Amino acid sequence: MFELFTVGLEMQKRMIDAQMQGVEVARDMMEAAQRQVETGMAAAQANEAGLKAMRKWMTLWGMRG
Repeated sequence: MFELFTVGLEMQKRMIDAQMQGVEVARDMMEAAQRQVETGMAAAQANEAGLKAMRKWMTLWGMRG
């Protein structure tokens, strides 16, 4: 009877460990997604700054853009 109880506790422990690994993987995926969003936003800002600089350069040289 005690051995059965021990086996049940061990199974529960393994299930909890597996669930915690799943939670950690999900958290890592969310952090990676957040970094991708931040990188995308930084790239968009850099692109916008590049376009503004090009327009200013074209204006300086009398071109229309």
